[in-house]
Amino acid sequence: MPPTSPAPLRPARTCRGAAKVLGLAALVAILCACHKSGHDLLLKARSQLASADYQQAIATARAGLHAEPSRMDAFGLELVLLEAHARGGDGESAKRQLVKLAELYPKQLSATDYSSTAQQLQEAGEGPAAIEVLDLGKKRHPDDPLIERMIAEAASGESSPEELDMLKSLGYIE
Repeated sequence: MPPTSPAPLRPARTCRGAAKVLGLAALVAILCACHKSGHDLLLKARSQLASADYQQAIATARAGLHAEPSRMDAFGLELVLLEAHARGGDGESAKRQLVKLAELYPKQLSATDYSSTAQQLQEAGEGPAAIEVLDLGKKRHPDDPLIERMIAEAASGESSPEELDMLKSLGYIE
């Protein structure tokens, strides 16, 4: 029997075709790695919030909402926006965000969300906005004892003149 010759080499164009396919696969992998899901962006925004990087948390949460997140992740991203606005001292944006959340997620938004936001605004030096948030919470959750107690404390405690004016304008004190 004559010795067998080695198998013929593949034509060069097949190798070039394989290289093109591998290059395309690598490009797709890179593009997929750059595209973050709504959940990934929620986790990143929460981390930024925990680091007190409120402006970055807001930007990341907004990007997450544009990434077509699940309903649960979208709610989480909206909550990040709420907390970042409140902790960052932007009372008007926090109030708008609460109104938006009440419209989009009426069953998920709790009295605690209002009282926590009010506390965060208070800590950020936004006392009048905190009282307005408590008022919004009282309207949605009229029997919540924590909201009632926080309003009563503001009315009887060491409130600033601006906070007292807000309490008067909302009818909590005369």
